[in-house]
Amino acid sequence: MKNKWKAAGIGSLILAAGCSPTVDQTEEEVIVVEETEEEAQEIIITPTMDTPDNYYRNVLEDGTYIRGDARGSVAHAMNNRIDIDQFEIGLMEIASGIFSPEDYYFQEGTHLDGDLLNSWLRRYSPEDEDEDGEETEESAGLNPQLADEENQEDAMREAPLVLSNIMEHNYYTENGDDGVELSGAVIGISVRSVYYFRTENEDGSLNFFEEPVDEEYALDYAEEAAGEMLERLRTREEFADIPITFAVFMEEPRGSINPGTFHRIAESGAGDTELTGWETISENNFVFPSNEAGEANPALSDQFSQFEEDINNFFDYPVGVVGNGRYKDGSLEEMKIEINLQSHGQAEVIALAQYISSILEDSFQSQAPVYVYLNSVEGSEALVLQYPGESPTMHVYK
Repeated sequence: MKNKWKAAGIGSLILAAGCSPTVDQTEEEVIVVEETEEEAQEIIITPTMDTPDNYYRNVLEDGTYIRGDARGSVAHAMNNRIDIDQFEIGLMEIASGIFSPEDYYFQEGTHLDGDLLNSWLRRYSPEDEDEDGEETEESAGLNPQLADEENQEDAMREAPLVLSNIMEHNYYTENGDDGVELSGAVIGISVRSVYYFRTENEDGSLNFFEEPVDEEYALDYAEEAAGEMLERLRTREEFADIPITFAVFMEEPRGSINPGTFHRIAESGAGDTELTGWETISENNFVFPSNEAGEANPALSDQFSQFEEDINNFFDYPVGVVGNGRYKDGSLEEMKIEINLQSHGQAEVIALAQYISSILEDSFQSQAPVYVYLNSVEGSEALVLQYPGESPTMHVYK
């Protein structure tokens, strides 16, 4: 296959001077986690239930849930757990606007294995081409090539590893003859906001660095990478004639208590070899209480402060109350609140959950679901949730 990865214009984003030095010991390796059957936990699939979340029904084979070969292609280099969770859940939310949960069934990615995705997440290297400039295989790396510089730190700062994660989700429809057939796919591409890397000194000691990644550069780079991925996918029989959607997610820096957000989306119709114009997704996350949350939504910020005061008045000692509001197109999509208890007596947990249930409906005048998690040093203790227009419900873990 002709190397359109470079011809498409991404060459301007990849440093192509010289050969790529060995980087195995000088920067974080991007490794896709493939879980074996021994590592997999037993999964119980419950019957379809009518819930406000409107989850997808899953495709089971012989009554068994099929785990993706790359298990969501989770790279070790993805910065934090909340990014990984939001990446996967957010990708399904995007899919629901394209492949209706009423008509489509979900299955984790099973066609792109961990070795292949791992190779896509590596740096591009001239070794991926033959002497005619053609790719030797579909596994050529999609991250920027390193320039041949003596100073490793400078080389890595100038060519950060932009792509951190690739996730495949598949959507099926009923087929009268064979049961179900693959009818669509969504590919998530995660990019870094900060590039963390290390260099090695002659004595074997390591230096650790971080380099901010320009947002527009990262998102534009992901768009170019998506075009190359689409070309590669179309050569595979299972993806040749189905609609494929790409969504670009930007991670938050390490240590952030906010998850990353999706920024761009593009679609390719059944059998098309190009993506339609990219659309911008407006997503934001705000921590409550904070100045940023107050500026974004003063009324909601005041409501949260009153709720926090009510919770602390319930006890004779202060407790930690932290909220996270996720906004889309300027409107609150959901509010998640964590209450961290110093102790976790069962009677105390039950009393607090009951109290929250009694005040939650009046505390937040919002048309978005509110989730309140009660945690202790021992883990999760209770959950109180309220969907718009419904009374709060509670569950205490025993």
